[in-house]
Amino acid sequence: MRRWCIAGVAAVLIVLGVSPHVSAVNTAQKNRGLYITPIRQYISVDPGKSYSGHVTVANLTEKPLDVTLSAEQFSVIDYSYDYNFTPAKEDWVKITTPTTQLDPGKSQDIAYQVAVPKTAEPGGHYFTLFASAVLPTGEKVRAATMLYATANGKLVKTSTIASESMSSVSFGGDIPFHLNVRSTGNTHFFIYTTGRLEGFSTQPEHTETAHILLPQTTRSLDGAISPPILPGIYNAVYGYKTDANQSVVHTKYILYVPLWSWTVLAGMIWLIVVLVKRQKRLHQKSKASE
Repeated sequence: MRRWCIAGVAAVLIVLGVSPHVSAVNTAQKNRGLYITPIRQYISVDPGKSYSGHVTVANLTEKPLDVTLSAEQFSVIDYSYDYNFTPAKEDWVKITTPTTQLDPGKSQDIAYQVAVPKTAEPGGHYFTLFASAVLPTGEKVRAATMLYATANGKLVKTSTIASESMSSVSFGGDIPFHLNVRSTGNTHFFIYTTGRLEGFSTQPEHTETAHILLPQTTRSLDGAISPPILPGIYNAVYGYKTDANQSVVHTKYILYVPLWSWTVLAGMIWLIVVLVKRQKRLHQKSKASE
């Protein structure tokens, strides 16, 4: 898959794609602006040690670009998980070539180093490597690589369901639920929403996508449970699994009454009424003939 990232001054605006090393681009790819890859990196470093890596920046315009690289830290806003970028408080990231000029359609690998102090708190520390430039149109843009750095040590990956919601009655289709998941650990990990019904005529769980959970944050997630084949009362088991295969779930009884079941019920009531009336008429005729 190809991925590209073009951003406005305050945040990343566009993420597409490309191979890691670009020496030229075709006509269809020109005038796209500034590009950086990879979009995100995950690294682990022992305190007192360092990690060396690189990013690739490319000029996808028809004129030369003066590109500046810098590092900031990022966090996320509770519930929405929107990014918040701030000047780096931890001076861990050093960029080897902070400025460079790129000819049209050319790219360059830029080395960086993450030096983790011996006194670093174990857990996740989050940085953004920004490539900034002024496009030929005069527009200022930034392309970003998100750097998820883990200082090794006692890593805690714990979490809980802060709140949840699910309707007690479902009238058909997938059964939605909502979770607010709170990280209580000191580093990031991935979680996957899960949901199933217990009882007769149930179906397998949905396959859910991964969601990253950052330490000491709350993230809002939506999930869905496959509906059963038949109406009835079922026990819903829903929540999430972690990338360490730990399950955190909530249970609730729900009434599943799809719209078609109301039609069947109405038909059955109509049939019973017709049969009762017919039986009464037959009974009355039998009495009259005696």
